[in-house]
Amino acid sequence: MKNVKLFLSVALFTAAVGGAFTTAAAKNAAAKSGAVITMPGYIKQGPTCVFKNNCQTVNTGILCTETQTGGAQIFGQTDATHCAVQLWRLPN
Repeated sequence: MKNVKLFLSVALFTAAVGGAFTTAAAKNAAAKSGAVITMPGYIKQGPTCVFKNNCQTVNTGILCTETQTGGAQIFGQTDATHCAVQLWRLPN
């Protein structure tokens, strides 16, 4: 039983690490290829997040806002009631 628990722990850890590297590699490849990954941007209004604008996850140095000319900063969603993922403005 102890060997089974050890094996399952090692297998789970290996899968998690492999998934993390695969995700990071895919994001880096997309960023290097010039592909823009569009993400919906939300602002917290009351208990929920409300869609405001499209943004991206690649750091352009300009935070994503309600409009292309400014306004309140908007964020990506972590779940239906939390929007706190930092997003960046799409290129014009």
